[in-house]
Amino acid sequence: MPQLHSANLNLYHIFYAVRRRLSEVTAAYWVDLEVYSAINKGLLDIAAKSKCLKKKVTVTTVASTQEYDLNDNSFGDITDISDDGVSFKINGSTYQPLTFTTKKELSLKTPGWRSVAASTPQKYYYDKPSKTIGLYPKPNSSNVGAYLDIFGYYRPRILHAGTAVAGTATALTLAAGSATVQVPSTVDDYYNGLYMEIYDGTGEGEIAEITDYVGSTRVCTVNFTTTPDATSIYGMVPEIPQEAHELLEPYALWKLLLKGGSRTVLAQQYRDEYYTGLAAFMGNFTENDDEMIIRDSYR
Repeated sequence: MPQLHSANLNLYHIFYAVRRRLSEVTAAYWVDLEVYSAINKGLLDIAAKSKCLKKKVTVTTVASTQEYDLNDNSFGDITDISDDGVSFKINGSTYQPLTFTTKKELSLKTPGWRSVAASTPQKYYYDKPSKTIGLYPKPNSSNVGAYLDIFGYYRPRILHAGTAVAGTATALTLAAGSATVQVPSTVDDYYNGLYMEIYDGTGEGEIAEITDYVGSTRVCTVNFTTTPDATSIYGMVPEIPQEAHELLEPYALWKLLLKGGSRTVLAQQYRDEYYTGLAAFMGNFTENDDEMIIRDSYR
């Protein structure tokens, strides 16, 4: 059996570890798709609860335009705006933080606020379902351009693992997937920036960054020292911090064992292990009945 190659755990390593703990190394009661799905759901859960993935996106403002769709501004994966909030570059020179408000508050305190003359934005509001951010007042002609900086938390990408279809000196073709094995993304560039590790086979132990991805052909541009081939078993590395990678195993076991009738007690034990580890990773967090983090208020 391959050794642990690095502190980072790739998806295939976690998948195989979960199967060993289930005492089912090959698919029987649980198909591979169920196992991969449970691990990726754990990845999403950790990121949502801990808010450990954060980035800044700069939006180009337009004169007299109040609202901006973040789906059109490379931030379609946003889950929330961070405590840093939003900053605006006044007249293209000096940044100032914008104050958070809501449409309701604007309507109560400033009736007709949408018709207020364009000027320098002072406040922002955010609609989570539509991922739309609005500015008040609207920017004028002196405040247009790449002037709006948004800091926020984002959703990690769904990882893929499997046995390569083929490999070259600079590329690896992902497994196609099926009804029982996860299908890779069909979106171009979806995996760009992620790291891929060879778990077993030719190139075992090597890890490299995916610099390009073509969804229609499933080809990842990735430069390994050893050219991968059809024996290379690969796994993508989670975007979340390495300290949280080991939480993916108990999360998956918790969810998978709930399917198993008499195994629900064991599932509860893995649930407790997951939340204990999550608390240690992120500090104190608040949990409601459906396991979502509660914010003091929302947009």
